[in-house]
Amino acid sequence: MAEELSSKAQARCLIVSSNQVVTPYPVFPLGAAYVVAALNRHGHSARHFDLLGDGGMAGFVELLQEQQFDLVGVSIRNLDTVDSASPDEYLDGVVELVGLIRQTLNTRIVLGGPAFSIMPERLMELLEADYGVVGEGEEVMVWLATEIAAGRFPQEKILKAPRLESFATRAEPGIATAQYYTNHGGMLNLQSKRGCPYNCSYCSYPTIEGRKIRYRDPEEVVDEMARLNRDHGAKYLFFADSVFNDPAGKYLEIAETLIRREISIPWCAFFRPENISREDLRLLKRAGLAAVELGTDGATDTTLAGFGKGFSYGDVLKVHENVIAEEIPCAHFIMFGGPGETRATVDEGLKHIEKLDKSVVFAFIGIRILPGTAICDRAIAEGVVAADQSLLKPVFYYSPEVTRQEIETKIMASFASRMDRIYPCHQFYDRIAMLHKIGKVGPLWELLI
Repeated sequence: MAEELSSKAQARCLIVSSNQVVTPYPVFPLGAAYVVAALNRHGHSARHFDLLGDGGMAGFVELLQEQQFDLVGVSIRNLDTVDSASPDEYLDGVVELVGLIRQTLNTRIVLGGPAFSIMPERLMELLEADYGVVGEGEEVMVWLATEIAAGRFPQEKILKAPRLESFATRAEPGIATAQYYTNHGGMLNLQSKRGCPYNCSYCSYPTIEGRKIRYRDPEEVVDEMARLNRDHGAKYLFFADSVFNDPAGKYLEIAETLIRREISIPWCAFFRPENISREDLRLLKRAGLAAVELGTDGATDTTLAGFGKGFSYGDVLKVHENVIAEEIPCAHFIMFGGPGETRATVDEGLKHIEKLDKSVVFAFIGIRILPGTAICDRAIAEGVVAADQSLLKPVFYYSPEVTRQEIETKIMASFASRMDRIYPCHQFYDRIAMLHKIGKVGPLWELLI
């Protein structure tokens, strides 16, 4: 569809990354960069303005006063921290941003990004935008820009993007924007696949990317890794896949390609703690894997079942032991207070965590309730939230069998003498930012091991 439109009406487009959060480290706005690249590739004139990397609100105001745009896309990355210990909200900054656009330009405002895909109707109402794109924006934004440039304004306001069968897009970061991120942690990010087939009860990834996994060609992925290192100075890469170790084992082809092409750059990814052998890890380490982040989520079989994880704590321990045996830095992210949590499971879980030697454990309490998730359905059934509640402001699910205060007291007592056990997590994030300022690169939690 996009190829047919590229020779027709052309639009002047501005895509704005609204994220201004820098903890635990600033994250390059990959999705917005993909959309900008698609618009330019199909004949439109698109510019990317990133509030973090391109001069903040002052720089944005200056740009709006100097140039005209037919379409301004606003990418919304997060609604809030999703951390009950520090439940900061981010939408006030987006409201201010959209207000500036409306006051300064006569243009069409289009919302997108992960947060928008989770709550499109609520955010359209809050921000009074002209259009919104749910899901992947590469094709639908090209189409919408063409329609707007031709003076044809679609009646439908919320556009649901089709799932791209072949995920072959790539980002082309602006030099100055990329430099901001490489100067603040040395990291850039990329995707090797989209989609998540799992049924985690709290997770919005299937809503954003769909359940079918769509892969990029390993050669293309490695090309992008090399380019980000060579052209943009990335000293460390992070795969932004929902889960890196897919069930079909395609992720190992990326490692094999890196080794064959003798490309060496440290990288990290988010792994599901299931079915990862020592042989797999040995291959990944040879390919540059510098650290493993495990979505462990629950510390007992009961709470893992409550989250719909589909693996046991025994599976977690097996993967953990393999990672440690291969001497790869490892972090576990574990949530307490979800479905099935009791005083007994909290105690059991904390004992289980003691078995995660030579690793960092980040603990969270409560589950951020997001629409379209099983946790949300449960919260409605239990009367925690109303069926028509907006959920734009953070609301957390807590098991009725144990209080949040009881859980927090137990966690803090268990973690008190351990530097490698982190709760509340936002206090450690400040230390990461300080280390990045003195030139350290990567996630940096591995320094605690």
